Formats: sequence, C-alpha cells, structure tokens
Amino acid sequence: MPNYAKATMGTLRSHATGGRSGVKPGAILLMGLPGAGKGTQAFRLAAQFPNFVHFDTGGEIYRRVSDPHFAADPLVQEQKEIYFGGKLNTPEWVAGLVAERIHFYSDKNQGVIFSGSPRTLYEAEAILPILEECYGRERILVIEMKVSPETARERSLNRITCTKKGCRYPAHRSQGGKPCPNCGQLLPESGTQADEQWKIAQMGTRLKEYEERTQPSLKFLKFELAHVHVNAEIDEESVFAKVLEAVKRNLE
Repeated sequence: MPNYAKATMGTLRSHATGGRSGVKPGAILLMGLPGAGKGTQAFRLAAQFPNFVHFDTGGEIYRRVSDPHFAADPLVQEQKEIYFGGKLNTPEWVAGLVAERIHFYSDKNQGVIFSGSPRTLYEAEAILPILEECYGRERILVIEMKVSPETARERSLNRITCTKKGCRYPAHRSQGGKPCPNCGQLLPESGTQADEQWKIAQMGTRLKEYEERTQPSLKFLKFELAHVHVNAEIDEESVFAKVLEAVKRNLE
C-alpha cells in the first residue's frame, strides 16, 4: 500500500470522540490536483477540530445529481451529464449549492473545510465574499497540496470510497472489505463502484479541467488570502503534520 494510504484504522473516530479544538470557526480551503489527498486530510482535520465540518463539494454534487427526487429536473439532469463526463459543473449552479451550505454551517457556529473547492474562478469570486461575511477574511486559509500528475493518476486508480451516505471517506483499494477509518462501515471491494470507476476513465479530462479552470481560481485565492503550500507526495502522516501546523499557525 502506498504511504499516503497507511492510516491506522479507528484513528479518525478516536480523534472525533476525544479531540478538542483550539481553533475558532473559520474556513480552510484544501486545493490541489485530483488525487492529491485533499479529502483524506479534510476528514482528518474535521476529526481534529470538532467545531469544523468537512464540506465535500464533489460529494454534494454527486448526491444531488444521483438523487431520484431530481430525476425530472432538467437543470439537475444537465448537471449530471456534465459531472459524469468528467468536466466541472456550471459555476453558477455550484456556487448556489455551496453558498447555501456555508450559511447553514456558519449559523451553527461551525467552520468549514473544503476539499478542492472553489473549482472555478467564478465560484471563487462568488464564494469569497460569503466566507468573509460569515468568518472574516483573517479566518480563511488556503492550503495548496502539491503532487505530480503521475502521482495523482496512481492514487486515483487505486481509490475506493466509503458508500455510507454522509461519509464517503476516500481509501486505498487494498482496504476493501475492511472497516472505514471514519465511520466503521465496511469499505467496498475494489472495482465495484461505478461512481469511482468513471473518475478513472475520465482522469485525463479531470486533469485538464484542473489546469484550465481550477488553477485560475487558486491563483485568485492565493492573491486575496493567507496561503501555504504542502508537499503532498510524502506519506499521509507527514502531510497531516504539515497541514495541522499551517492551520494552527494561521488560525489559532
């Protein structure tokens, strides 16, 4: 198993039940290529800081476009076709979903941890004022997780995702059939997830979308906000140590 996937089973759940937060609510934006480990680190941060929630924009989009209640909604069906084609969804539609959830969590005095969002410049420009309104500019941190395209491909090819609604923890395929480190439900066996297989098939498109559409978003955010970059090629524990240090240094 690659180093980035060597998480100890039960680690996240033990943090969640015993962790204490010295960080006031704010917004943490984990950015990087597909496969950089953004989701894994977001789960770990949310377990470390109970007053923060991991908001997975991709997971939210997947739930919406896969929800049978929206099967007759032409806009949702249009977004579904875009999503499963490996491209980024319409920025205006995504920004609306995200803005709604930011207000929801802020009203509950909870911070948010984004894994990969905002994905387009439009979303970044639309969402930043809302984050500033809810948390203040000084409580927003951008963490760029750097990996090579080759590493991104390898990790995506070997990824499975917890199928429990509301979890969707990303794990290495060698963990198939074992308890999810986040929720405890048994992880699916490798090759059985249609919602993960399409990501593999569309990896080239996803990397191109990142370069052409997400990089401008990241450039804008780095110009506007406090930001750090982390070498995400190293093992998961070392990456988390650096991410945690950055959060404490900038938001405590």
